[in-house]
Amino acid sequence: MTIMDILAWLLVIAIHIGAFPWAVWLSARLNHGRPELAMTTALTLTASAGALTLAMFWLSLAGLPLTVPLITFVYLLLMLPGWLAWQRLGFIKPPLRSATGPYAVPVLLIAAIAAAVVFNAVYWPFSRDDALGIYHAQASAIARSGALLPLTGSDSLYLTYPAMMPLAYAFTYLASGWENEYLARLLPALYSLGAVLAAYMLGREAADRQTGWLAALLLALAPTFGRWASAGYVDLPMAFFYTLSACFALRVWHGGQPGDAVAAVALQGKAAWAKNPALIGAPVGALWFALALARRRMNWQSFFAGLVACALIAAPWYLRNLAGAGFLVPPTAWTDQARPTLDNLLLFVTRPEIYSLSGWAFAFGLLYAIERLMDQRRQTETALLLMLWTLPFFAAWWLFTSYDPRLLLPVLPAFSVMGAMALRWLWQSIPKHLKRPAYSLALLVAIALAILAAWNSVEFKDDILKHPLMSDAEKRAIIAQFRDEQR
Repeated sequence: MTIMDILAWLLVIAIHIGAFPWAVWLSARLNHGRPELAMTTALTLTASAGALTLAMFWLSLAGLPLTVPLITFVYLLLMLPGWLAWQRLGFIKPPLRSATGPYAVPVLLIAAIAAAVVFNAVYWPFSRDDALGIYHAQASAIARSGALLPLTGSDSLYLTYPAMMPLAYAFTYLASGWENEYLARLLPALYSLGAVLAAYMLGREAADRQTGWLAALLLALAPTFGRWASAGYVDLPMAFFYTLSACFALRVWHGGQPGDAVAAVALQGKAAWAKNPALIGAPVGALWFALALARRRMNWQSFFAGLVACALIAAPWYLRNLAGAGFLVPPTAWTDQARPTLDNLLLFVTRPEIYSLSGWAFAFGLLYAIERLMDQRRQTETALLLMLWTLPFFAAWWLFTSYDPRLLLPVLPAFSVMGAMALRWLWQSIPKHLKRPAYSLALLVAIALAILAAWNSVEFKDDILKHPLMSDAEKRAIIAQFRDEQR
């Protein structure tokens, strides 16, 4: 590793930390002057990812070359108001709460899985088809040319995929002076782990902290999470923003601050900036916010402020697609290969190799949410929101893209929350004298699944064990051989 590589790593880390003051200030505004740790962390990640890539997008639209000094300067200008606001608040820090008692176990298990995900991300170059053929290829071209790739009419297709991830990769390549895929892969891994944090936040808002941690654990334990969290795809980064939108939307209903409504709508735009299927959430969000307006849970000013923020984030990209390619979303889904069968409808329980026991919790959670929604004696807004944020997306997947279960990743955090709520209800129904053995059994199962999830999150383990200090060329040779065998 050269000095330039080290500086690139430090710069990328600093870029993300640079959004921390903005996040503290926003968290304080939304929590009656007391910033909250989970929200601050989530907002730091989403603000840094958004500001960096959107700055690059607008610089390119303005005809300015994408260089590290210019991008960094513009990014610092965007972060400056946050630093000033943070200083005005007296440099307050989000409170650090120790994960003791019932939270220590899920925190440690999730941390082990997260460590495996990050290790895999920074150890191997890209190896999956879309990561190499779309996101990395576009990022390489952007880094070489210093500009967005021009659209070429109706055959643009993959060029009209949202540019958040290719631009983020391009920045790491520019900062490193070469196609540093190891640094590039760190970013989607962090945003994917953000989906676990978002599941915790949504579960906590839907019920309590225990539900939040259980939801986060259910998501992390699902084999599909570890399989894709470090692959360089955009499904889980979209899940991060989309689930945060649901969290803030639920805070609106629970009497949150006006800023919660702005954040909820804006984050839907951020999800659409990550991946175009997030547009399915537009009518869903509109329905929820219309209900909130009708029930006076939010005001029109906050809603319109959120719409403006959402439009500024996502609309320019899709308008560019319409002008340069003739469509908003490319017809790249193989809808003729969809298999809307009963087996796919029940895939959470019929595909244990993808979802393991978490899938059973997802299915049980959906049934629990339906029952809760139909019970008029209960407050049903939480069940309604979770179903709005999941079922339309699931239906679209089942009807049009059910050939690939990966495409359901964006809504798995919300399914995890439903599963956690259902499991909490089930726990409360267990007789008191059976709770201790039930807890011991559940703990053993969770530990076993976490070890398996962490193990499966690392690719090519045999090669690592044989030669842990492989060169870049040796790693690429292993990946090339693997890809040849898959063809």
